Amino acid sequence: MNTDEELLIARYLAGENVDEPLLDACRQNPALLKDLADFVATERLLQFNAVEDDLFVQEFEQKLKLEKEDSFTDQFNQKLKKQQESRFTFIKIAAVACMLILPLFLFKSSVAPAPKSMPIAKIAKSLGNSQYSAGSEVLAGLFTLETGYAEMTLKNGVQLTLEAPITLDFKNPDLIHLLKGNLVANVPKQAIGFTVLTPSSEIIDLGTEFAVGVNADGASEVHVILGEVKARGLKEKQFVNLYKDDARAFDVHHQMSIIESDPMRFRRSLPGQSPHDPNFLHWSFDDNAAITSASGKGFNPEEFPGELKAINNGTGPIYENGQFGKALFYNGKDAYVETSFKGISGNKPRTVAFWTKVPEDFTSRNGYGMISWGLHQKGAAWQISPNPAKKEGQIGRIRIGTMEAPVVGTTDLRDRRWHHIAVVMYGGEADTSTHILLYVDGKLENTSHKAVHRIDTILDNKNSRPLIFGRNMAFSTDDKNIRDKFFRGWLDEIFIFDAALNQEQIQNLMDTNSL
Repeated sequence: MNTDEELLIARYLAGENVDEPLLDACRQNPALLKDLADFVATERLLQFNAVEDDLFVQEFEQKLKLEKEDSFTDQFNQKLKKQQESRFTFIKIAAVACMLILPLFLFKSSVAPAPKSMPIAKIAKSLGNSQYSAGSEVLAGLFTLETGYAEMTLKNGVQLTLEAPITLDFKNPDLIHLLKGNLVANVPKQAIGFTVLTPSSEIIDLGTEFAVGVNADGASEVHVILGEVKARGLKEKQFVNLYKDDARAFDVHHQMSIIESDPMRFRRSLPGQSPHDPNFLHWSFDDNAAITSASGKGFNPEEFPGELKAINNGTGPIYENGQFGKALFYNGKDAYVETSFKGISGNKPRTVAFWTKVPEDFTSRNGYGMISWGLHQKGAAWQISPNPAKKEGQIGRIRIGTMEAPVVGTTDLRDRRWHHIAVVMYGGEADTSTHILLYVDGKLENTSHKAVHRIDTILDNKNSRPLIFGRNMAFSTDDKNIRDKFFRGWLDEIFIFDAALNQEQIQNLMDTNSL
């Protein structure tokens, strides 16, 4: 470290705006980074409690005493002497100094890209794609995920959750380029300084969990879920510090703007292991009678038969040939089936799987009411249908709604052919954007619309609806306008599980009508 570098560091710690010259110095002399790390013990400073950790102060002061006396230590110690009246002020200065220096570690990563054959990460989980399986190694260089999701752990301990379609360029475990798509990074303390570059922004972790999204034209967003990051547009000189619930957008011109934090639209984790033999109820519609019986395991199916009904002296559902045995046709005007099963409550895991056939001329007046239960209140409903609302996505795609917070798929069901549908929700702090998966014909469905709202399906309110097939749960017999309240199409082999099934189980169900 030469005299000019020492002076730059001292000026930087003193609060002067010398970011760019210091960054240039680090580019030219990568060894300067090690000196900085040794002087200020960056990682330990970031983890310390600024109010109570006196031991940290003692250790930091001791470290300075052990360092070779030079211009840097001399000037830094002079600054400390001015602050001896307040140890808290000293701590703040030291911690801030480390925060400011930390972005320089980007160049430690960029100086030596990993060889293309070097393993960078290992797949922990894979969902809805055949490209990668658990345990697969990910090498340095380009990485693409065309469908589904993947979780991976980098060599430095960083955990990434990826949502397809996504393209990454792994430079090394500390530096990745996100070219398009969405990811969530969970960074442990030993990997502080982990950096994500996008076509429009640069994000440097300071010990946190954050989400990054890049659209097709290269514009990007960062949302801080926990902790802190530094971020800037690629053409901007200064970084800004972002904390929990902060978010920024970067346009194609690399200009940064403040946006509302919306981390729940990013998938933060994948489902765990599915139960091998979950409880379920099953309506086959093979009775050819006014009451259709239920079967199942773990429930008492005899208590939950379905009664075929109609309003205004209508004809009600009609038995026709189905995918397995008989099915029921619903005319979109007056026909539905009602059971006494209350449904799955709260944020408990669940899977609803069934066969459906939707006519080509299905319109927005024929939707909302395939399968539903719960309370017609935001977040408290559970209702599956072909999408009837243009404002929420394309018409005729599978839709799961929790009342004003839908998730809509991309496959057009309006072809008068049988399609197998599965709607999976895994439990916990469940949200529509992160805890729901859609499958069409055994394949994980990309979503065209994904709202954000907590899921809390309410069963015990006096206005809660039991499980109904073919009718909008918002419909009341006192409702004078019954148009748009009934599903038109066919339903067959409805299963409701009290667990989140995996893709293999769903495909078995589709192929054999059993797990």
